[in-house]
Amino acid sequence: MRILFITHRIPYPPDKGEKIRSYNILRYLVQKHDVYLAFIIDGKMDSRSLEVLSSMTKGLCFDKVHEFPRKLRSSLAFLHSKPISVFYFYSLKIQNWIDELLGSSQIDAVLCSSSPTAEYLFRSSHYMSGLKQMPRIMDLIDVDSYKWEQYAECSRGIMRAVYNLEAKYLKKYEERIAGEFDHILLTTAAERELLHKRIPAANAQAMGNGVDCEYFSNSLQTGISRNGPVLAFVGAMDYYPNVDGARWFVQNVYPIIQQSYPNIKFFIVGGRPSSAVRRLAQTYPGVEVTGYVSDVRAYLSAADVCVIPLHIARGVQNKVLEAMAMGKALVCTPQAIEGIHAKPGKDVLTASDADAFAGAVTRLLDDRNRIKEVGIRARTFVEEHFSWENNLALLDSIFN
Repeated sequence: MRILFITHRIPYPPDKGEKIRSYNILRYLVQKHDVYLAFIIDGKMDSRSLEVLSSMTKGLCFDKVHEFPRKLRSSLAFLHSKPISVFYFYSLKIQNWIDELLGSSQIDAVLCSSSPTAEYLFRSSHYMSGLKQMPRIMDLIDVDSYKWEQYAECSRGIMRAVYNLEAKYLKKYEERIAGEFDHILLTTAAERELLHKRIPAANAQAMGNGVDCEYFSNSLQTGISRNGPVLAFVGAMDYYPNVDGARWFVQNVYPIIQQSYPNIKFFIVGGRPSSAVRRLAQTYPGVEVTGYVSDVRAYLSAADVCVIPLHIARGVQNKVLEAMAMGKALVCTPQAIEGIHAKPGKDVLTASDADAFAGAVTRLLDDRNRIKEVGIRARTFVEEHFSWENNLALLDSIFN
């Protein structure tokens, strides 16, 4: 088949949640189909990856955007009763390419990744003709409107109002998607059920994430120097749930652990760290904010314990799967593993409040055999339950 695949961000390198998913979907599809790819580039480093994607696809189109002017323009979205994210990720250049492709090629199906990409279909000159005759699949990933509602609950003042408006308009947009796409995909059964409660008519299925256990191997050696215990937290550090989690951990949990381990090191690893995250390294001894790194495995490998202190989490957290695949002992909030169903106390350790979280980390550091035991179980768990090949096989039945 000839498949048009539209992703809201460039799917390579697979260094954050939705990019990991869209890249593995692309890698799976090109084994059996001709894929045409369209995406936005809004990161300074991402354009280096075009050659990789070009070699995988039959054709591609992208548009480079500058973050600040794009955010400024997106602020007008509410005047049109639309979500900010739809305006942010829309490109007239990509729209023209898609319309030309649909008019000149025999595209058999369209797969969209993340709700903003639906706009390219809704605005297409072929929407009422050719597009209506072919399968339209939306990989919604998570129920984002609910996520914005959570942001609003945790915010005050003008940002609370902005988040509430984004949640309101995005829910209406998700309702339109549910009514006009043939298939809706989500990362977990829980997200599927949540969508059904909010939009009863949604034709939704769960298609789980995976992890590359060969790439994220516990046999990798690290070159990072250390003179004491090491903790690590990996994620995009301009993403609100990660920023909130890093601040909570450093301000409330880390000082308790330092009482037992004064020379402990905590690496916060991830691109585009916010000013709030950078200040943590300036204020708390032993905390290091790395910024973007080309290979997070070096820091995962160096860590005695990985922490995932998220209080807002949707779907499957790839950062959890990757650390588990590396054979690491994890301490997580319960929210961080909601979509993974690892067994607390066996595959991972969980804790909700600061004292319990610090106690779980400290007890692991006190018992090296326990660290090894939990790490082995973590690795076994993802090998058994999170194969990309098995989970993405759902796409075969959809396209067939």
